[in-house]
Amino acid sequence: MKLEELLHHTLAIHAPWRIVRVRNDLGKNQIDIWVAREAQRSGWLFGPRSSPSPGSEQIWRHINIGNARCIVHAVIPSEVEDADLQWLGEAGQPFTRAFARQIAGMFMQGVSFASVCALLDLPVADLWKFKHRLDTGKSGLSAQGGGAEANSAVVPAPNDPIWEELLSGSLQLDIRILSLKLLLTKLREQFSVIGDSEVRNLKAHELQRYFTRHEKMLSHELAQLARN
Repeated sequence: MKLEELLHHTLAIHAPWRIVRVRNDLGKNQIDIWVAREAQRSGWLFGPRSSPSPGSEQIWRHINIGNARCIVHAVIPSEVEDADLQWLGEAGQPFTRAFARQIAGMFMQGVSFASVCALLDLPVADLWKFKHRLDTGKSGLSAQGGGAEANSAVVPAPNDPIWEELLSGSLQLDIRILSLKLLLTKLREQFSVIGDSEVRNLKAHELQRYFTRHEKMLSHELAQLARN
C-alpha cells in the first residue's frame, strides 16, 4: 500500500476528499494534514489536483496516528452534506466526530477524566470544552463509541430504558444515598437540554455505572428498579 493510500485509509478520508498537504513540524509529536475536495485524479503523492473551496479554514483534532496527534485542516463548502464525514467536527468543537466518539467510548467504559487526557495526549481545557458542550446539549455524537461493560446481575444493563426514564423524571425513586441524589439532579439538568440520542445514551451509561460501582449500598434503590 502506498503512503498516500495508507494515510487515507488510516484517517478514513475517502473520495471525493483527499489529503493535499502534510506537515510534521508544527508541534512536537504532531502531524498536520490539509484535506480538500478532489477536482481530478492524480497519480502524484499529494499532488496539486484539488479544487480550492471558498470560506474559512477550520481545524480539528483527529484520531491519533500512532503516538502522534493528528490535526485536520479543511475548508468545507456550505452546500456539502458532511454528516457522515467522520474526519470533520462540528463548528466550535475541538475534535472530529471520530475522535469525539473515541473519547465518549472511554467515558462509557469508566475511564477517568485525567486518564483520558493522559492516554490521548489531550489538553485539559479541550476535553472540558468538549464535555461541557455535550452536557449542555450544544454538541452531539453521530454514532455510539465504546465497548460493552461487565454487567451486574442486579443492576439493569446500560441500554435498559429504565435509565432514560430516571433521567427524564418519568420514573421517581425514594433515594437514601446523598451522592446519588446529587448525581441524579445534575444528570437530569443536563438530560433536559440534550437532544442528541447518543449523548443521552452517554448520560444513561454514566448513571448505570454509578449503580454498578455502588451496588452494595444501593439495595433500597435497586429494589425499586426491580419492581418497574
